Amino acid sequence: MIVTGHSAEPCPPGLNSSSSSSSKKSSDPPFRTYQAFVWALYKYFTSFKEELNTIEKDIIAKDETVTLSSVLERLSPHLAQITMLHRVFCTGVADVPPGTPNVLRASHLLNTLYKAIIEYDSVGEASEQSVALLFSLWVETVRPYLEIVDEWIVHGHLFDPAKEFIIQRNKDVPVNHRDFWYATYTLYSVSETVESEERLSDAASGSSGGEQASSSRQHTMVSFLKPVLKQIIMAGKSMQLLKNLDCKETEQPDGSSRDAERKSLYTLFLESVQTRLRHGEDSPTNTVTEQQATKKSLIKMQSIVARHLELDDIHDPLLAINFARLYLEQNDFHEKFSGSNVILDRSSESVTCQTFELTLRSCLYPHIERRYIECCGNLMRTLKKDYRLLGYLQAMRNYFLLEAGDTMYDFYTAIFDKVLEKESWQQLAFLNVQLQEAVGQRHPEDSSRLSIFLETIDPARKKQPVNNLDGLTLSYKVPWPVDIVISSECQKIYNQVFLLLLQIKWAKYSLDTLRFNSQDVSPEDMHLATFHSQILHSTGLEFQHQVQEAKDLDQLIKIHYRYLSTIHDRCLLREKVSFVKEAIMKVLNLVLIFSDRWQAGFGAWKIESIDKMESDFKNCHMFLVTILNKAVCRGSFPHLESLALSLMAGFEQC
Repeated sequence: MIVTGHSAEPCPPGLNSSSSSSSKKSSDPPFRTYQAFVWALYKYFTSFKEELNTIEKDIIAKDETVTLSSVLERLSPHLAQITMLHRVFCTGVADVPPGTPNVLRASHLLNTLYKAIIEYDSVGEASEQSVALLFSLWVETVRPYLEIVDEWIVHGHLFDPAKEFIIQRNKDVPVNHRDFWYATYTLYSVSETVESEERLSDAASGSSGGEQASSSRQHTMVSFLKPVLKQIIMAGKSMQLLKNLDCKETEQPDGSSRDAERKSLYTLFLESVQTRLRHGEDSPTNTVTEQQATKKSLIKMQSIVARHLELDDIHDPLLAINFARLYLEQNDFHEKFSGSNVILDRSSESVTCQTFELTLRSCLYPHIERRYIECCGNLMRTLKKDYRLLGYLQAMRNYFLLEAGDTMYDFYTAIFDKVLEKESWQQLAFLNVQLQEAVGQRHPEDSSRLSIFLETIDPARKKQPVNNLDGLTLSYKVPWPVDIVISSECQKIYNQVFLLLLQIKWAKYSLDTLRFNSQDVSPEDMHLATFHSQILHSTGLEFQHQVQEAKDLDQLIKIHYRYLSTIHDRCLLREKVSFVKEAIMKVLNLVLIFSDRWQAGFGAWKIESIDKMESDFKNCHMFLVTILNKAVCRGSFPHLESLALSLMAGFEQC
């Protein structure tokens, strides 16, 4: 059979391929999905030719009268199947517009076969032979796809020269680049009408994004891969990253010999299908009648199918009985798969839509899932053990979230002392010297990675004393591949929290330097300083537990982003609750103004300014008490309950 108008389509063995190859470019890589489909058709028409030869021999032998009607009757099942194959061929291959990318051709063909199985199965017993034939075609045609998946998740190499797989490698981004995890692969989805293509975003699927083309129809991807697409992407990228890391996880002696002994994903799938279907075999003994044997087989098969269904959390005895009957009808289907040949007896096999999906779920997906767990587990262990991932995450909390108490205290108090003494502190040399001295004493391994700089800030934003620290930014040099998790975008969020903590520490330090009687300052006034530390500590403990439970790198990245989002929200940095933060900033600003005037002496005070400060403080205090109490009662901010109670106690004492 020759397919015209499609690239790199070899003829099956035994046929002359010169006519089909003359019109094709010799430089084009073979389109393996079409090759597999044509090979499956070739095997079918070979068996059809054998049937024609048998009829011809019967006619020549003249053992019995042969009429045209009897010949047509013998050929009618085959003619119906050929009509069906022609319909599938036209829909899946011939009607595809010229110039359509191979990725869309392959996906559309596989989807056409997949949907045809479902469509013909809906007819019932009348189409059992058609469903069996379509299933055999699908098993043959899907082989290149499974070989591409196998090569990727086992060796980290996405070998797809004809670009027929739905995931394509972006070679512009090297593996050792921090954007590798986000922008290395493009996931294509296929239009039902093959009108256009769409590249899905990496943020949701673990593959890179791109431009989106318009289409009047909804896009779908290869149907049978949907349930395990994420696992394939994660395993493939993890394996490729592991291959480029200098680690012991991927170093295995006799790797080539082990790979030669390893069974491919396609072989494992075929063996699992064979094993699953063989559960239906039960030969009757000579001592029982055929009816008793059938009943005995049905009972045994029912128990086997019931166990299979229970693995998928399906507890339906009636469904188990019907599946048992179905398998018992497949008397000749349990032939051994030899090499690449899938031997199906199309006269007795019945593969329904439900059994097809259950077969994929039990015979294909578990092999992909096991490889996903192995690859991603190796990568996570390597990052934690050989590349100090947990240590770098702790370093971010130590410096940006001020968990390294003594170290960061030495740093920021040097700045605060300069401010109190009315001296200039905004010199990079001074800031970096203080930071290096503080860090070098206790954490010398981080001194070369940590630095600080000043961003240019609009002077209008520094009208209030509390805003004088704006622009102070920490920077921590995170090495590859850890920078995949701790990105520059993450450091921006860390810096927002760092600045807020620094402002609170500044206000508290300014009050600590004043001379009061012990009764003059209540514990409530200091509660804000410890409030954020408590929030960050409890959130950090939860984050550490989740990091240990992460199964793959993508999951770890999301856990880290979720952690940053949580502390960002709980520190009231979200735009939605900015009015609460503004009230807190006003309180901090009043503290700094009060401290500055107290240091200047009583003569610098005016009674009007004292009254205004007291009025502003009471208004902010009342506003915070009201807002926080309402929010806590609604359950909006449960982490603010202790702060609300403390402010309420202080408000009652006023």
